Amino acid sequence: MLKISEMAELANTTRRALIFYDQKNIFKPKYTASTGYRYYDYSQLYDLLFILGLRSLNLSLSEIKAIKSQSQTIQTSYLLNAQNKVTKKITEFVRIQQVLEKKLEKQASLDNEVLYKPVVRQRPPITFWCSRQAVNCTEAEVAQLFAEFYKQLDTLSIMDTTKAGCLTNLSIDRPHDYDGASFRIIKEVGSVKHKRMIPVLKKDAANYACVLVDNTTTGIHHGLELLQTFCHQQHLKTEDYLWQINSGEPLMENGFSKYIWLDFTILNSVDNTLISPN
Repeated sequence: MLKISEMAELANTTRRALIFYDQKNIFKPKYTASTGYRYYDYSQLYDLLFILGLRSLNLSLSEIKAIKSQSQTIQTSYLLNAQNKVTKKITEFVRIQQVLEKKLEKQASLDNEVLYKPVVRQRPPITFWCSRQAVNCTEAEVAQLFAEFYKQLDTLSIMDTTKAGCLTNLSIDRPHDYDGASFRIIKEVGSVKHKRMIPVLKKDAANYACVLVDNTTTGIHHGLELLQTFCHQQHLKTEDYLWQINSGEPLMENGFSKYIWLDFTILNSVDNTLISPN
């Protein structure tokens, strides 16, 4: 577990802020020892970053409590009302509008999607900022990498999960290697501000073998196995990289959305009848 100073450093905040949020019942430690020392779990990092993002918009503690306790529909309503409080911050105002529009558009498109149904889709080109390459998929490594990467971006970027995710070194023929595969966290270039030079990589315009899955270990493994079978049946050859892209839903404990797309770039030609509309 993390000491209060370690959690504060990961989230780029202060020990005093964590004590304050604990006292106000906004963000509680995972465990408080009899000595009064507070300890936190890595999985709590993403909730804390969301709270800090809301505070940067000058939302009150009562508004943050309401957002955290209500449904996603109510959250969107609170965020829209909060726009009136940031009129002096034009850049942030525009960013909030873009985030909400993307969430609404993405939610509408998700209503028509089917989980665990492999398809071929034409994806447009996207350039991503990327993190350093992780050496493994342990909870501690993922949390450290996530915190490192998002410290380089603006405080609102944590709220915008669309066109973000990770790039994993994985062959479609070796789905069982997923748990030990190295990866990078990625975020679409241009959608957020950044504080320093960040490496970039490009997802080319191409046909992709795709499947929408539950963002759980079981869900991802099942999706990878389905994609492997699908590509073999359709005689599709793919690159040895797995693009995992958030669906646009709210962040979960692991820093990604509830549902994610698993995409492999197809290298050979594809019959047009096999391509599904976006």
